[in-house]
Amino acid sequence: MSGLKALYRHRIFHSRERMDSHALVANELADHHLRWYAGRVDTQLYKFDTPRLSLYSLRYGAEVGILPDLYDRFSLVHFSLSGGIEIEADRQRQSVRQGQAIVSTPTSNINLRWSQNSEQLILRLPHSLLEDTANAMRMPDLYRAMRQNPGLMLSDAAARQWQAQLQAFVALEGSSSGNEALQPWLAHLEHGMAMFLLLQLKTKRHDCGEEGATRLTVERRRLDRLYDYAAANLSRPVTLSDLARAAALSERHLNTFCQTHLGLSPMSWLRGLRLDALRATLQAHPERELADLAMLHGFFHLGRFSAAYRDRFGELPSETRKIARNG
Repeated sequence: MSGLKALYRHRIFHSRERMDSHALVANELADHHLRWYAGRVDTQLYKFDTPRLSLYSLRYGAEVGILPDLYDRFSLVHFSLSGGIEIEADRQRQSVRQGQAIVSTPTSNINLRWSQNSEQLILRLPHSLLEDTANAMRMPDLYRAMRQNPGLMLSDAAARQWQAQLQAFVALEGSSSGNEALQPWLAHLEHGMAMFLLLQLKTKRHDCGEEGATRLTVERRRLDRLYDYAAANLSRPVTLSDLARAAALSERHLNTFCQTHLGLSPMSWLRGLRLDALRATLQAHPERELADLAMLHGFFHLGRFSAAYRDRFGELPSETRKIARNG
């Protein structure tokens, strides 16, 4: 995401060692147990701070399972920049797919599962900031409701707005964040981000009437069917009409549906899934021929494939293979 370039100038660490990855992430976020699954370790952590907020970009490379200690006086707001994660908090399980966001506030237990090559933008949100903001709004009940909600999933429209707010937040780097005269405005921005999240609780209450709940359930099922079909057919030719049938929509309505919920056209979204799957295979099996892998994942023009791969991952597939071979 071009709006996050400033964040990537603040790298905390980059490690291909499991033990180092565990210790360094635990030191920044929360102590946890970490279990490694498929894929190669390629942990990268970036961080940008203001006085009351910390924004991280974190990826492990490999698929991982995380069992953290309960968060101490803060919530974590995940925005799934690429790939996805599964979060089970207080026996409530939710999938956070690419482009989605969730406020995670567990009270008894939490378990996370990251897909391969998942990158999460994680905002560390102190409860003191939430409480101060809710009191200033004269809505202290929103703070209590947030503390009692183990996983507040933002609507797709709200997630897109949150993404824009994160970009504006990172744009503070190198200017306002270090300018004493602008500190009141910076504090206003911090409260504004907390206010936005608190107000999502009011939006949820408004939308959760019988009709709204039914609509949300239908849309979630369509997304599940679309993901299941795409994941099962990543190595086969798939047309727009195939995706439309999987989601039980016309092609025109599928395009609108995907733009609304995924922020992409159906075929662009599918191409991203194919690229993610190809990259994971290449990292696990760097000896495989690039041309064979490209065709296996639906890319038959190698020049366009290499360009699309570089646009998504910031490196050529040959560079990914070289890194994987060198460990």
